[in-house]
Amino acid sequence: EIVRDLLHSVTWLEVRGIAFSISAEMQLLRVMSSSFAKKITFRQTLLTDATVPEMVSILEDMPKLVELELIDCRLLGTGQWEMQIQANQSQTLRVLTIETLSIEEFYLFTDLQTVQGLLFLFTRVTVRNTKVFLVPCRISQHLLSLEYLDLSANLLGDQSLEHSACRGGWPSLQTLNLSQNSLGDLEMTGKSLSHLRNLIVLDISQNNFGEIPDVCEWPKPLKYLNLSSTHIPKVTTCIPPTLEVLDVSANNLKEFGLQLPFLKELYLSKNQLKTLPGATPIPNLVVMSVRRNKLNSFSKEELESFKRMELLDASDNNFICSCEFLSFIHHQAGISQVLVGWPLVFLVILILVAVGYKYHAVWYLRMTWAWLRAKRKPKRAPPKDICYDAFVSYSENDSNWVENIMVQELEQACPPFRLCLHKRDFVPGKWIVDNIIDSIEKSHKTLFVLSEHFVQSEWCKYELDFSHFRLFDENNDAVILVLLEPIQSKTIPKRFCKLRKIMNTKTYLEWPIGEEQQQMFWFNLKIALKS
Repeated sequence: EIVRDLLHSVTWLEVRGIAFSISAEMQLLRVMSSSFAKKITFRQTLLTDATVPEMVSILEDMPKLVELELIDCRLLGTGQWEMQIQANQSQTLRVLTIETLSIEEFYLFTDLQTVQGLLFLFTRVTVRNTKVFLVPCRISQHLLSLEYLDLSANLLGDQSLEHSACRGGWPSLQTLNLSQNSLGDLEMTGKSLSHLRNLIVLDISQNNFGEIPDVCEWPKPLKYLNLSSTHIPKVTTCIPPTLEVLDVSANNLKEFGLQLPFLKELYLSKNQLKTLPGATPIPNLVVMSVRRNKLNSFSKEELESFKRMELLDASDNNFICSCEFLSFIHHQAGISQVLVGWPLVFLVILILVAVGYKYHAVWYLRMTWAWLRAKRKPKRAPPKDICYDAFVSYSENDSNWVENIMVQELEQACPPFRLCLHKRDFVPGKWIVDNIIDSIEKSHKTLFVLSEHFVQSEWCKYELDFSHFRLFDENNDAVILVLLEPIQSKTIPKRFCKLRKIMNTKTYLEWPIGEEQQQMFWFNLKIALKS
């Protein structure tokens, strides 16, 4: 019935932490067949060979379903599904995401022939960290509309990639992510993918290629190639000349001298470079990152050659710079950003943090938020909502006097006063800010029991922090100050400026030692509470 209520309102349904072991358990989602949800996520869910066909049957019938996610799920079985699955009605499903799917017997899993009829409409498929070691050729050939494929953090090797990217497979693919797999032969990787006539973006980072040949085959339209963290010791003409973006960060490169006439962005961070690449072979370069290399200076000729660039990131190198050199960077080279000042930025941030701490910047931000929240509510609750004669703010060290003397005196008076104490009347589990604001709003007065303990108490400071704006945004008559012991107004934190002002300008009640004066104290306090 809960699911039925959501049919025509929810656009994204997440099913979390449920075990679907037998097909009957999946039937509770059968009502979703008429749902208008566009996305459904199964998170930390258990599926079996018996329930997968039922799930797909339900999803097929959902008229507007576009995206399906399985995150941190378990699948018990090997894909031997009892019923044939065909895409008879699902004409809307386009995006499939599977992340960290645990299949205990993944090495016995079938070729998924039963689901290939579902695949021809998918445009984006992500299968990450799921121990995929092979995509059957028939499956690849049925992914006719696929434009984006992410198979990162899996077990694909050189031979299995060749089979997965077979002729006729992934004909519309534009973006392919094979990072963090088991690829080891760069030449074979390029050759396996060379027939993909629409492939523009290829990420094969974090594979262990090691060596790099002089000649490779690549898809002709390839414009983006990520070879970072692949243990290549050099770059050769294996790199396709059609590239516009190349990332070879985190390798062991000592030089870069390729001719790449169309290259616009080059990422060379975390290498062993001692000099900048030549500008002539890469005439269209506009962005270059050479962070964390072994550069120690730029020559005037090097900077002049890169004067057209929009961004040169050369931070975390051991530069030897002069004022004339930095002036040349800004006025001659025309480079808009040279990121060599991280220590200075860190120092500025450290100074700002110190200044903010000294002048209570965090406190003011917290107070502004509390004030804005309080402002949204009426300044005073309606008379019918007033539950207490006074909200009492006091230090735990003064609790003996408050609870055993003041509370007894006031709550046993005739007529009795109704007092709100945090340890007794705050709603358990409710946010402390809401408890404080609600208690103040529902109280006729707010009574502060001031003492040295109060000023030093973290609890009282916390309580004052979140009630300060609310209390003093109104008429001062709502506040009653009781001095349990002599206290100087200057000992109150400076940021509670209005409280300090009230102590200097308004009469407050002081607890006397003598019993005769105490009777007058209670009389005056009761008059103040009734006013």
